[in-house]
Amino acid sequence: MQNRYFFDRFEVRPAERLLLAEGVPAAIGARAFDVLLCLLAHRDRVVTKSEVLEIVWPGLVVEENNLSVQVSALRKLLGRKAIATIPGRGYRFSFEVRQEVASSSSATQQASAAFADRPTIAVVPFNVLADDPHVNLLADGLAEDVIALLARVPGFLLISHASSFAFRGQPASLPEVARQLGVRFVVEGSVRPVGDVLRISTQLTDAASGHVLWSGRFDSHREDAVDFQEDIVRGLITELEPELRRAEIARVRRQRPENQDAWAHYHQAVGAIALKGWGEDALAEARTASRHDSTLYLARVLEAAALDRLGQLADARAALAMARHIRQQLTLGEVALTHGRHVGERMAPLWDPLA
Repeated sequence: MQNRYFFDRFEVRPAERLLLAEGVPAAIGARAFDVLLCLLAHRDRVVTKSEVLEIVWPGLVVEENNLSVQVSALRKLLGRKAIATIPGRGYRFSFEVRQEVASSSSATQQASAAFADRPTIAVVPFNVLADDPHVNLLADGLAEDVIALLARVPGFLLISHASSFAFRGQPASLPEVARQLGVRFVVEGSVRPVGDVLRISTQLTDAASGHVLWSGRFDSHREDAVDFQEDIVRGLITELEPELRRAEIARVRRQRPENQDAWAHYHQAVGAIALKGWGEDALAEARTASRHDSTLYLARVLEAAALDRLGQLADARAALAMARHIRQQLTLGEVALTHGRHVGERMAPLWDPLA
């Protein structure tokens, strides 16, 4: 049985570590999600800051500023009225909450069917090559932020923080971790103090072949590491996302011609955008994907965005209307897979406030 919370236009699924905004997965950091769960669990009263710190950062000495940052992120995501600050006491969740208990079997079966043959990624905990609790905190923060930003890469399914971090400290090999999580790609990394410098290494591996597709190294002065954590993560994502695209496009091109289905053509469209920009090639592939599968939401979105960029606004609006119609018909699991953010500014109302 699984608990679910419903409030305003949001749904929270604790077991899946998932926040949905109007049925669409929203990007949320692991610590922010833990703070949200804490406030939801104790929504009938004021929760002191010390309570939240003990629940979200158990056994660690953390400054209140870290909590304030997470609460600020939640307010930006949920709305400023979602969390009330009670001066001198703590926080209280403000929205009216409805809690439901759902059977996990049917949801698991639907998710398994929906996730079949989708490119999947897991970010495993970064290794810390030193006995330093502050470096441990930084390493966890880096991995969590990589997960949060990779969740925004359209077309890829990201394994939750709770699942991938379950392998912390375990001797399982990378192929074994990939098999248990059911993923195609694994992102792993390490943090090593070298004098006053923290050396952050990371790599992207194809779990099936064991081939390292990309590896990179970033250096930061120890005292600047926390301040520049976001810059470091964005640097990692800047390198990782294109490699994920190239790897998946190469896999699609290796398939037999009769297997070049809608999903393959969608990725060809994404590849055309990455290599040539928004143009006729991307539009043609998106339309081919839609012909193969009229319910593939992302293909319609790419078609609408390409038409928008090409100045064909009437056709873009028609494609966007079809995308909205498909979105309304999809199950939550399918929506989670097909949520993307390629659309231009005129298409932005399709997305949640994080767009």
